[in-house]
Formats: sequence, C-alpha cells, structure tokens
Amino acid sequence: MRRPFFTHSARRAMAVTAAMAGTLMLVGCGSSDPTLYSLAPVASTQPAVVGSQVPAVIEVRTPGVPSTLDRQTIVGVQDDYSVTPLTGAAWSEPLALMLGHVLSTDLQQRLPGRTVFAQNDATTIPAEGAVEVEITRFARDSAGLVHLAGSLSVHRVGDADHGLSVPLDLSASPTGTGTRAMVAALSQLTGQVADLAAERLQALPVAPAAHHP
Repeated sequence: MRRPFFTHSARRAMAVTAAMAGTLMLVGCGSSDPTLYSLAPVASTQPAVVGSQVPAVIEVRTPGVPSTLDRQTIVGVQDDYSVTPLTGAAWSEPLALMLGHVLSTDLQQRLPGRTVFAQNDATTIPAEGAVEVEITRFARDSAGLVHLAGSLSVHRVGDADHGLSVPLDLSASPTGTGTRAMVAALSQLTGQVADLAAERLQALPVAPAAHHP
C-alpha cells in the first residue's frame, strides 16, 4: 500500500496542530486540580480552668453534617433557598471528619490535664465524657458574613439523661473576600464551639457514685 504524500507545508501544519492540542490537554489537566483547604485549630482567649467534675477522658464524636455541606467542593454561600459551591476549591478531607479532629484539638487546648480524642481515633482508652455536634450551616451568606449553626451537647458516657445542650448560632466577619479568609473565619467559629463545649463540660453534674453490691 502506498503511503499518502504530504507536502512540507502540510506536514508542518499537522505538527503545529498536534502540538497545540497537546498543550491544550496539559492546560486542561492542570486547571482541573482544585485548591485544597483545611480548617485549623485556634487558641482560646479564655483562661484554662479545669474543675474536678470534668470527665478525665473525652470523646468528640464525628459531627453530623448534612449532605449539602459534606462534599469535597467547598460551599461558598449558603442561604435560605440556595447552596452555591466554590469553583476550584475543595476540602482536603471529608468535612465531618475534619471538623471532629479540629474540634478535638481545640478542646484539648482548653482542657489541659484531660485526654481528648476524636471518634475512631486509634485509642484503647474508654471515654468517660462525650461531645456531640450537629451542623446545619457552615458557609457565608449572600452579604459575606460567615455562619456556623446547629447544636452542641455534652454528657457523661452512659448518662445522656443528665447531659447539657445548647443551640449554635455563631457568625463572624472574615478579613477578606477570598476562600482562605472564609476558611479562617470558620476555624475561628469552630474554636468558639470548643469554648462552649469546655464550659458545658465544666457544668456537668457530678458523676453518680457507683453502687457496690
């Protein structure tokens, strides 16, 4: 079979076209990678005072996060009737797991002398207290204010009837308009949840005395 004949100009045009196609493919692949963001622990502004009634070992259970928020793509705006993801911005790990780990680190800083761990962490120490958080809002509103809403409850393990609960309705003004500023503000609000959890753990009723036969 005879090979098709191409002129020098045709071969050059084909080479240029192939090179441009390869360049476009590389650019497309590079631009599809999102920027990954992580929440970060924040120090408390309150003095650390730990009463004897605070459980010695505390488990922060994996927060409940609705599927509208618990996605890789970060939700940038969450209003009453819409949820708008951010193009090219994603969480570095599932949001519920990240919240649990950051909240446990925040709480550990606020309760020195106590052991705090996130649910499913590799530990063999049985928990004596539990912190549970439900998140319903975790993003900006249309005006640019950042919100964290939901509920918080703490209780001794095996004694949920005497637990303490509080609704969460926190907000903050970010220092800028970008995604990094929003994530920083959400980190600050998560720290405030840890402040509230520490206060509620301090206020838990004294553990009932064990009855021996």
